Formats: sequence, structure tokens, C-alpha cells
Amino acid sequence: MQLTAENYTKGFLIDEDLMGGVTEDPENPGRFVAFVLRHSSGEYLGAQPFSTVIEALDAINKVKRDWKFEKSSGCGGCKDGNCSSKEGGCNGGGCKNGSCPQE
Repeated sequence: MQLTAENYTKGFLIDEDLMGGVTEDPENPGRFVAFVLRHSSGEYLGAQPFSTVIEALDAINKVKRDWKFEKSSGCGGCKDGNCSSKEGGCNGGGCKNGSCPQE
């Protein structure tokens, strides 16, 4: 499994030991960070900033693990409440039990 431009904001990669992902750098808007951490301890094993999301995605996708994609919210990260049941898309329906993050 890999992260893509379409799914990186909706979840992360996980296996029995590690979690990896890409996020916008909160200290440098418009830049991105690829990260890997041990989910049992929260210990960061690596985090590297990149100028573009594509560079960050390429970096995390080079980590060879038996990754599975895990949604980060019940509606796959939709911020407007318009979620669907298909692959965590944000194109219709609504969230159940308030599981969509709201901004």
C-alpha cells in the first residue's frame, strides 16, 4: 500500500510496529513532512521536511514495509461533513455520530 495525493490527508500507513504518513508542516505552511514512528511508544524514527507533497509522498513510499492504509477519521478526513462510504471520499452523504472533523 502507498500514500497518494488523493489519500494522504485521509489517513496513514500502519503495520504491526510502525506508522508512517505525510502531513503539512504546521510551522511552514505550504511545506510537507514525511514521518515514521513506532506507534506503541510514540517514538519518532524519522521525520523529514519537503518543499512539495509529491516529494514527501515519494519519500514515505520508499519505506519498504507491509503497510496497510488506516483512515484517520470515520469519514476519511472530510472537513465539510460530506462523506461517502466509498474509500473515504468526500463527495456526498453525511457523517454518522459526529465522526468528521469540523473546521
